[in-house]
Amino acid sequence: MESLYYQNDSLLHRLNPLSKIVATAPVILFLALTTAPWTPSVFILFFGLITVIWGRIPILRYLKTVTPLLFLITGFLIFYPFAVDPARVAGTGIAFQIGSVVVRWGGIIFGVATALRILSLIFGTLLFVLTTDSSDFIRALVQQWRLSYRIGYSAMAAYRFIPMLHSELAVIRAAHKVRGISDRGGLRAQYDRARRYAVPLLATAIRKAERTALAMDSRAFGAFETRSYFRQLTFARRDWVFIGAFLAVSLALILILAKAGLLGSLVVLQEF
Repeated sequence: MESLYYQNDSLLHRLNPLSKIVATAPVILFLALTTAPWTPSVFILFFGLITVIWGRIPILRYLKTVTPLLFLITGFLIFYPFAVDPARVAGTGIAFQIGSVVVRWGGIIFGVATALRILSLIFGTLLFVLTTDSSDFIRALVQQWRLSYRIGYSAMAAYRFIPMLHSELAVIRAAHKVRGISDRGGLRAQYDRARRYAVPLLATAIRKAERTALAMDSRAFGAFETRSYFRQLTFARRDWVFIGAFLAVSLALILILAKAGLLGSLVVLQEF
C-alpha cells in the first residue's frame, strides 16, 4: 500500500504537523459551508499552488494523486442535477428534458458547486497529507495536544502493519503462482483465492503482532504516566508565521470574492 506522503525537505515538510491543521482547518470548514462555485474554485488553485511550491511536490506526482479524485466526483456532476429539489431551481431555465424528467440550469450549477466544494476539501487535505509524516503527526499529538502516548504509539504500530501485510500478501500470491494456481477467474475463483490467502495472512499478522507486543513490553511501554522522547516537536517561529500568513491570504481571498459578488450564501444562512 503506497503512502501519499512525499518525503522531501521543503518548508511545509519542516513545519510542525499541528500548525498545518490549525491553518487549514478553519478554511476547510468554511469551504464546506459554501454554495457558489467560484469560492471553492479559487481555493482549489490556492491549495494546489501552496502544496506544489512550498511543499516542492513534483507536478507529475501531484497530478497522479489528484487525477483519480477527479473521477470520483464526476458522480456529483452527473447525478446531482437529477436529485436536486425542483423547488430550489424552479426559477431557472431548462437545460434539457428526458421524458418527464426536467433538468434545469440551476440544478447543473448546484451539481458543479457541490463537486467543486468536495474537490476543494480534498485539495486542502492533500496539503497536509502529502507533506506530513504520520509518525511526526502522532508525536505532535502526543507531545503537544496531550494525546495518551499509549493510544498514539499503539496507533503508530498498527499503521505500520499495513505495508508489511501488503508485502506479505504479494509474497503469498507469488507462492501460489509458483505452485501453478491461477490468479484469474470469476467471482467463485476470487472467493477461493481470498479464502486461501486468508489463513497464511492471518498467521503472519498474529506472529507480527505478538513480536511487536513483546518488543513494546520489554521496553516497559505503558508502565509510566509520562515518557521521554528522542525527538521533541515544538511550535517554532516559522509555524506561527505560516499560520498567520495562510489565514491572512485566505481571508483576503474571501473578502475579494465577497466584494466581487462571487462568494454566494453559506449553507447555514440558507436555513434561515
